[in-house]
Amino acid sequence: MDFKVRLMKMDRLISEKGVVTFEELQRATGAAPATVKRDIRYMREELKAPITYSRTRGGYLFAKNRAEAKRDDFYDRRSMWFTPDELHCMVKTLNNFSELEKNRQGYLVKDLQQMASRLRSSMFVEEANAEELLKRVVINEPQRKPFKSECFEVLGPALVHRQRVRIVYYSDHKREETRRVISPMRLVYYRQRWYLDAWCHERGALRSFNVENIRHADIMQMTVKIVPMKTVRETLDNIYGMYHSENVQWARIRFMGASAKRASQLIWHKDQFERWLKEDVYELNIPFGENSPELVGDILNYGAEACVMEPESLKEAVKAQLKATLKNYE
Repeated sequence: MDFKVRLMKMDRLISEKGVVTFEELQRATGAAPATVKRDIRYMREELKAPITYSRTRGGYLFAKNRAEAKRDDFYDRRSMWFTPDELHCMVKTLNNFSELEKNRQGYLVKDLQQMASRLRSSMFVEEANAEELLKRVVINEPQRKPFKSECFEVLGPALVHRQRVRIVYYSDHKREETRRVISPMRLVYYRQRWYLDAWCHERGALRSFNVENIRHADIMQMTVKIVPMKTVRETLDNIYGMYHSENVQWARIRFMGASAKRASQLIWHKDQFERWLKEDVYELNIPFGENSPELVGDILNYGAEACVMEPESLKEAVKAQLKATLKNYE
């Protein structure tokens, strides 16, 4: 068994059981006694794991000292089952590995199978249990068609090596192509799309570019313009989606019925504040950008169980979308 996999198995076994005998560690890893001893010493000395052997309790446990190890109430045993967040993250990660393995041209393809195998083996003492779990736990989420862009392989190295890029960019709004020279600052993944935040030398300002709309890209033998990341964040963090505006307003939205619970489980904005008016009436206050089509779309997702209380401009925007939708059925 691989060295790192053995360490993960030992760590998880001690964490879950609280106290583990030497024989249990040996069975779990399939290693010789001398190997288990070396692994324990490595975890203590190199990884600084607080592994202590307790003669009183007859095994190894995590404790800062022997006095703590003798206390029966010292160890707060972890759950013997995954938390909802752990299960979702783990199964989704393994599913993503499987999808990436289908792409034989990816940079990590050769390592994916080994990485997935290690993750599976660390989930349970018996790997067969991990396979059974993957058969019986299903993650159903909206999926987007695979995104393919030859420019992505140009933008990545340019971003890492801090080089300027010459691009041909298509604007969906203006329906025209422009040629730009940009200094890449960061890649942002937002609502299943990749965006490149960069300094545009033609405009003399920071801009965000939809990577799908970059039709051609060439790396230039010039270093990027130096822009502090703090400035990038302050300028561009609020341009995405419902917050894309210099004129930020506050919306008060009321959710009713079954939608009240569903809306309350989401974090709409880090600065939001909320309250329950009744058991099934939830009110949310969030900042948003003027003329925000994404916020209007999110509200319409809740149908008749969502109502904009203020401001009037957002109410009118929702009404306009409803009227336009009805025309499609006339």
